[in-house]
Amino acid sequence: MSESKHKRLVLVKPPEHYYWNFGAFSLGVLAAGVRHLADVSILDTTNMNMEEAVDAVWSQEPDIVGITLMGVPSVNNGTAFIKALKEKRPSASPIIVGGHGASMLPEPLLKAGADCAVFGEGELTLQHILEKGISPGMPGTTVLVNDRVVRGVPRDLISPLELLNEPARDLMSPPTDGIHLMEASRGCPHNCEFCETTRFYGTRWRPHTPERVVQEVKRLMDDYDAYLIHFADDNFTASTKRVKQICQQLIEEDTVPAYFIYFARADDLIKDPELLPLMAEARMLRVTVGIDTLDPKVGENVSKTIPVEVYHEAFERMREVGIFAIGSLIVGLPGESPEAREKALERLVEAGPDFAQFLPYLPLPGLPRDPRHTGYDAHPDDAKEAVKLSRAYALHPTVAARLERLVEKGGIQGQLALGALKWVRAEQQAAGGTGVG
Repeated sequence: MSESKHKRLVLVKPPEHYYWNFGAFSLGVLAAGVRHLADVSILDTTNMNMEEAVDAVWSQEPDIVGITLMGVPSVNNGTAFIKALKEKRPSASPIIVGGHGASMLPEPLLKAGADCAVFGEGELTLQHILEKGISPGMPGTTVLVNDRVVRGVPRDLISPLELLNEPARDLMSPPTDGIHLMEASRGCPHNCEFCETTRFYGTRWRPHTPERVVQEVKRLMDDYDAYLIHFADDNFTASTKRVKQICQQLIEEDTVPAYFIYFARADDLIKDPELLPLMAEARMLRVTVGIDTLDPKVGENVSKTIPVEVYHEAFERMREVGIFAIGSLIVGLPGESPEAREKALERLVEAGPDFAQFLPYLPLPGLPRDPRHTGYDAHPDDAKEAVKLSRAYALHPTVAARLERLVEKGGIQGQLALGALKWVRAEQQAAGGTGVG
């Protein structure tokens, strides 16, 4: 047994709520790759306050602490967390920080007291650290040496993805919302200018084999009683052929939960007329479609040029086969004019998702920005407009009528529509309306 086996590694999800709370799952993936080198535990402090989280970490007497940050908005909180850990035990165990936030903004985390910031995929880098320790210039890492940032070369992406073990779910707490996460692929082959994914993985898309995906779904259902499974992929439908193979195997083996949740592009969903009916049969019944923008000029500016007609066709086809579709759009993309913003709601109603969310643009490091952005946070005007447009879409009469028709159809699609419709009615009543229908 190597000496490194005796190291106690505590992997921590910090005390914060992020839009997509995938942190503990990503730690499960990391843990699976290093548990042969260390005694690993996963600590999810999402719902703790800062003091409770710090005490929880040090109570485990770790030799190494690993912290994941979901994105740049997590960096400020991550910085505070690291400072609090160091203040409690100034000369304690090394602290490693990784994830999208650490990849894009390592310096404030290092200055807060982190001993190393990992950029890009963390599995191989963490293995290397456990085996060899932290050294300046190590591939996939950034460190401070005499207040100078020293960044190693990027580490090669893991390929094939089958080299990764299944997540260490035995070390993870059961999901409080009943939704089990899994990873069927990494990255996206497209190159949208505003996308964080391409800054992390590049434009290389790497899948797990259909057999591996189905095997993991079956294990989730058999061992963890999973009835809702969320594919946390950046673009689940990047390969139509592969998705069809996954669906066929799931159907043949009768290995389908209540339903699957996933992210996809509209143009991928309608490439093959056999795809959506097959996905519906395999209970892939809740999809978030990345629309991002419906303005042609903005689309050209950010390399996302899908016509509104494509979205309309995709959403109509999904409604027909029983798939509930949510459109996701971004407010404040570079080049967005006041006229484009004014027409956003009208164009989205025409495109026709069952429900929709508008999110403010985050001008992250390496992404395009205009002069009104001074940092990496969303512009306040964009954040306000995103809330306003999301609410306006939900309250639009055409949208409410669609939801009512879906409720009448029943099934999972109807249940999801009913949930959306209840929210619409509550919003209308709060505004003094009479409700829908």
